[in-house]
Amino acid sequence: SCGGYWYPLWLEEHKEIRAARKNGEWNRVTIHAKNNVVKTWVNGVPAAHWKNDEYLKGFFALQIHSGKQGKVLFDNIRIKELK
Repeated sequence: SCGGYWYPLWLEEHKEIRAARKNGEWNRVTIHAKNNVVKTWVNGVPAAHWKNDEYLKGFFALQIHSGKQGKVLFDNIRIKELK
């Protein structure tokens, strides 16, 4: 859900993000994580902007929560180190 724990897409304020998401098609999710700020975009539409001083470094993971089918496909994952 593109930062869904803190930015659940079902909230009314995220209707623009829901509209940008293409069900049944590939979607582009961009994640920018640097220092204590994580930002996400769905098909170019800003989704999450999360700031937390507790987690300044560590690892990241791609995750899906159960839902109707509990299925997700990933393609063309690219990772670039920010300096």
